This record gives sequence, C-alpha cells and structure tokens, in this order.
Amino acid sequence: MNRFFTLLIVLSLQTISANADPATEDSRRLYREALTEISRGRIANAEKLAPRLSNYALFPYFELELLKSQINQTSQQTIDVYLQEYGDTITGQRIRLTWMNKLLRDRNWPQYVKNYRKSSSTTNSCYYAFALRQVGDNKAADAAIAELWSTPYSLPKECDAPIKQWFATLNSAQAEQQYWHRASLALNAGQSDMARYLLGKVTGSDAYLELLSNPELLFSQGLNLRPNKQSREVAVHTLKRLAKGDFERTNTLWQQLDRHLKFTASQNYALRDSMARQIIASDADYTRDWVMATDPNYEDPYLTEWRIRLALKDGDWAAVQEIAKFLPADKQQKPDWRYWAARADIELRGELTVSTQLALQTLAAERGYYSFLAADILNEDYQLGATRTLNPALISEIEQHSAIARAHELYLMGDSITANLEWAYAMRSLNKAEQVAAAQLALNWGWEYQSIMTAIRADEWDDLQLRFPTPHQDSFTKTAKREKIQLKWIYAIARQESAFAPAANSRVGARGLMQLMPGTARLVARQMGIPSPKTEDLLIPEKNIAMGGYYLGQLLEQFGGNRILATAAYNAGPGRIERVLLRQTKDMPADIWIENLPYGETREYIKNVLAFSVIYAEKLKLERPLLAQTERQIGPRTSATALKD
Repeated sequence: MNRFFTLLIVLSLQTISANADPATEDSRRLYREALTEISRGRIANAEKLAPRLSNYALFPYFELELLKSQINQTSQQTIDVYLQEYGDTITGQRIRLTWMNKLLRDRNWPQYVKNYRKSSSTTNSCYYAFALRQVGDNKAADAAIAELWSTPYSLPKECDAPIKQWFATLNSAQAEQQYWHRASLALNAGQSDMARYLLGKVTGSDAYLELLSNPELLFSQGLNLRPNKQSREVAVHTLKRLAKGDFERTNTLWQQLDRHLKFTASQNYALRDSMARQIIASDADYTRDWVMATDPNYEDPYLTEWRIRLALKDGDWAAVQEIAKFLPADKQQKPDWRYWAARADIELRGELTVSTQLALQTLAAERGYYSFLAADILNEDYQLGATRTLNPALISEIEQHSAIARAHELYLMGDSITANLEWAYAMRSLNKAEQVAAAQLALNWGWEYQSIMTAIRADEWDDLQLRFPTPHQDSFTKTAKREKIQLKWIYAIARQESAFAPAANSRVGARGLMQLMPGTARLVARQMGIPSPKTEDLLIPEKNIAMGGYYLGQLLEQFGGNRILATAAYNAGPGRIERVLLRQTKDMPADIWIENLPYGETREYIKNVLAFSVIYAEKLKLERPLLAQTERQIGPRTSATALKD
C-alpha cells in the first residue's frame, strides 16, 4: 500500500464538511505552496499540508497532482479509490488519462482495455484499437479502427500501427474499397491533399490524381471520364475548386459534365450552392439571370433569399413581394422576411395600411435588429422585452455546489480553461432555474463570460442583465472618449467578439476581449506609440480594449464616420469592404446595403452589433437610435477616395 493510498484512507476517516471552506487568501496561499512542493519533488512536505487543505474547494486538484507525481509507484487499487471518489469529474477524467498513459508506457494492454472510456481524443482511441488487438479481441479492434478510418482528415501517427494491423486482415479489393470510401469523404470535405494521397493507393486512379493535382485539366479531360460514382465525386470536388476562379467558364463546364456524368440531385445542389456563392460575391451583371436560370422553380431557399436581396438592390418591390411567396413557410415567419414584406407593401402602396401597420407592430414588439427597424418605421420606442425569472434564494445554494466552488477558485487563480470545464460539468446537474441562479452568481463574481453563456444555455433570452453585462466600464469609457467613438458601439463589438472573455482565442488566432489579431495589434501599437504587445498582453483587458478601440476609431475615420461600414470592416477586413463599395454604382438605403453584403457571417455580425448597441444604449442611458441619420444611406466608393484612405 503506497503513501498516497494511505493518505486517502486517513482523510476519508476524518470528519470533513460537505461544503468547502469560505475562499480565503490563506487557503489559496497554502494550496499554491502545496503544488510548489509537489513540483519540486518534496512529496512528504506536500502530504503534511493535506489535512489543512481537506476542506478547500481545490483539494481534489491537490490530490490529483500528488497522485500524478507518484504515478509510476501507484497501484490500480489506488486509482480505483480515487475514481470511486471523483468518478467523471474533471479531476477524475484527468487521473484516468494519466493512468492510461502509464499503462500505455508499461504496455499493460489488458489493464488499458479495462480502464478505457470512450474519448474525444483520436490518439487515445487509436491506442485502444491497438490494445484490443493485443488482447486478442480482433472483432472489437476491427470495429474501433473502422470507425476511426471514416474521416476526411488526417489521423495522428499513433493510428498507423492499428490501421496497418486492420489492413492486414483485408484482401486487396477490400483495401481499395476502404481507400475509396475515405477518399470520398475527403473529396466531399474539400480535402484535396488527403484525397490525392488515398487515391494514390488505388489502381486505375491516374486520371483522378491528375485532376486533383491540376484542376484546370477538367476543362480538357472532363468529358473523357467514365460516367460512374467515382468520376462524379472527383468532378464535383474539382468544379468547386474551379468555381473560386473562373466561375463563368466553370458554370458552362458544369452543365456539360452534368449531361455526361449525370450528377445526383444532391451533387447538383452542392455545385449550385458553390457557384452561387462565388457569383453573388462577384456582383456580376448576369447574377440575376444566372440565379433564375439555375433555380427556375424556386427549389433552393438560399437562392430564393438571394433573389429577394437582389430585387431589393434593384428597387424592384413588386419582385420582392412576388418572390417572397416562394420561401418555405418557416422562413416567411422569420423577422427578416416579415420586415421586407412590410417594406415592400409600403413602397408599392405608397402608404402604411392597417394590416402592414399591425404586422410591423407585432415585429416591433419583439427584440432584435429587424424589430428595431420596424419600430423606426412606426416612429415608436424600441421594445427590449427585458424580464427576469431569477430566484435569488437559489444563489447561495448554487454557491455551495462543489464544482461551482472549484470553478470559481480556478477562475480567480487565472486557470480559465479548467474553470470553464468545471463550470460546464456543474451545469449538467442543474435545472433551468438553478442555471439562471448560477448565471447571476457568475455575474456577481465578475465572470461575465459565464453569465452570458449560462443564460443562453438556460434559454434565458430575456434576462438582459445576465446577457449584456457592462464590465471594465472605466477602460471602455476612457477608450471611447479618447478615440471619439460611441461607448454603446465598442461595448456591442466586445460583446459580439468575445462575450467579455479576457482569454478568448479564436481558431484563427484572434485574442482577448476585442479579438485582435496579433499582427493588427502590433500595427496598432506602433501607431499608438506604445511597445509592441506580447501575446499575453492581448489577454489584459485594459490593453486589449485600448488597442481595439484605437483600431475601431481608425476604421470609423476611414469609412466617413459610418458605424455600419466600420463594423463590417472590423469583422471582414477593410479591404473587402472597400471592394464592395468600389463595385457599388449608386446610393443605397443602409438596410438594403446590409442585406446585400455578400459575406454571410459579416451580415449577421453587423445586425448583431447594431442591435446590441441599442441594448447597451438603454443600459448606459445613452442615445438609442439604431442608425444615425448620416448612416441611413450608403454611397459608392470612388477609386480616388479609396486611394486617399
């Protein structure tokens, strides 16, 4: 029986309160001291601190680190005792992973299989498939690796051995079938390199490999392809790639290949969608004709919506009204198309009829971008519809929840990743009312991100206190004043970008509250005359807000004080928005301009930011208009103006 197991038994015999001690600096200091002792190998010193930490919220993490430090001398019995205590908690999951890695190093395959739990880690799943083969469970091993094989993406090198073992059980025809199966997934996911690698393993695939290496060859060789399933998949993938370049020529080739290869309905749908996105983004003169010719019977809701947008751009209100009838019923009830139906009726009749007024009043009674636009038409106040269902009596109860207490302590110590994991673990056991109380508790602690996310998780959409907090008011106010930008606007941008998570890190590398890219932050810092920021500097709210606000101020100046354009540029990049304006030929109402922006993500981003600005104006007691008078029309950009900027 090792020392850690003895410690667990001793502590379990003590009378320990079910509730954690109130968080104190002393307990945190003691915890940090214990972890330091463990990290320096002074295990005996750390163990002496255990009784004094036994009621501290993060005691399971102390036990975790203590056990990990002795993992090579630990028995299965000790692990079982720990898991019996902590089960599938975050620390339980982590000790299981540590123990599995130890069993892996020891090549203890029977115990590895016994301890394995299905994991989101592909690497661990591959080890499990390998372990199954080692203990003789070939059927389970085949099933496990076949499931892993069915992915369009690369697998870690740890999967090589179990895949090789699996393929050794297949004959050549079965092996080629598996290569084609995965290549098909890769083609559908746009993974050209993966598809090329896999088809390199299949005999008779030379023509396909040439097309994957040089898509332009499809123009000269496409009609020579055998009309079969494989040719259709390669051709569809290649046409999608070609559409990003010369989509006019690609469109003609698509029609020719469809007659030759006979694409399936779903393949033609995917090609139509891919072509549409490129043609619409280009704002080509023939876009409307192409859409009508490609989808004459209004079968594609995406293209039907774009027909309405293009009709709006043309000012063809009769077409707007007519085309809207072909939208699916559920889409017709969405706020956007309800708004445009009302606008079309007003424009065509030259007056506000009773029925249209009622439709707009119903929409204006809701909350959101289109509801605020409807209220502007009616010259009515915006309706925020803020209500609270919070039961304050639940807050103290939720505060005693062990995982909530751990999350709070971890958050205070700067470990936001583990804090978020603990919080998510706690939410699994709470009902809606308890989640709302937890969201309020997070807000009380200054953890705005969790307040917002938990309210959303609980479908508590109307509690604007939880969903739209106002943290870092000094920094936001000073920055807004210094850069001459609206406070409600910079708050709305930060809310949309990060939900006020200081350590937010996007998949493309944007960091912090204002989601600044490191390159942009360095450029802004140079212009501000401050030291070039390190990555960790972008996680400091005050610095991130200052640089993000400065950049917003620059964009606002570049785009003539128009928040719509500056907001679009903050999301999509100023170059993209300049190109949209350069293609524009006449002034356009702001709502129509936003609706026709070819970047779907940016369209929704602008709508959210404008709507959030209204909410923040109410909270901060500022002017509330959704759009300023100077923002209601958006004019084209001349090349001279663009060069000047």
